[in-house]
Amino acid sequence: MLILDAPQVEVIVGENAVHISQLPKVWQDIAQGKAGVGLANPQTYVEMAQLFQYKLQQGDVDLFNERPELAHLKPCFKELFGLLARETLEFYGQDFKVERYPNFEAILREFESKGVEYSNEVKVARICLELFNEFDYELPASFYLVHLAPIYRETVFEERALRFDPRDTEHKRGWDAVLHAGKVFAVQMKIQSIASKYGLTYQHGCGCESHLSSIDMSLGAFDYQLNTEKRQRWIRSFIWTTWYEYAFFPIVPNTRYLV
Repeated sequence: MLILDAPQVEVIVGENAVHISQLPKVWQDIAQGKAGVGLANPQTYVEMAQLFQYKLQQGDVDLFNERPELAHLKPCFKELFGLLARETLEFYGQDFKVERYPNFEAILREFESKGVEYSNEVKVARICLELFNEFDYELPASFYLVHLAPIYRETVFEERALRFDPRDTEHKRGWDAVLHAGKVFAVQMKIQSIASKYGLTYQHGCGCESHLSSIDMSLGAFDYQLNTEKRQRWIRSFIWTTWYEYAFFPIVPNTRYLV
């Protein structure tokens, strides 16, 4: 890979990345320890942000690396995706702040106090508490919020078309990104294994129906543990996938035909 000799370009594990000073301010604050985040190793996340912003705002993607005849389109790509990259990093920089995360214990107590008719809501709250005990602040607040969301519907089994339902307009981009990042299968397996203990399973349609982590019954429980040696790699992959899903969300073609 060509390494640019420019003061605003850094090199991270052999790849070009923007300088920290070019990141949204919230990431500069994270790098300097000024942001209220719970990340155990914030440097890893800052470096991913540097790489992510560079790749989108410089068009360092396979489309142009493998198809030189499309080089004339790169300026348009850089202008558009440079903007989307900054939007993405601004959102997740804020989403890692501790105050964005739910108070799982309080939510669990609230629904336990409502009686047996809220037993399914209690199950979902316990699933999310276990997810937080597993991943802590390593995953953004929106990861937990989307899996907690079913308890605030008429029934936890209600399905919604995420892109089109006005009740979820303010959440759809961030929540859809998390659900699509479930393609990082090790993380998805851990989510489902925890849910299965409570007789439930999470589902998500990746078309425009985009069921907002709708829940269904599970017929059996299973146990899955993240490989200790690969754990951080899976988490980095999940974060990276969430970011590009968030960036690409506004340009994904969608149709009510699938709903």
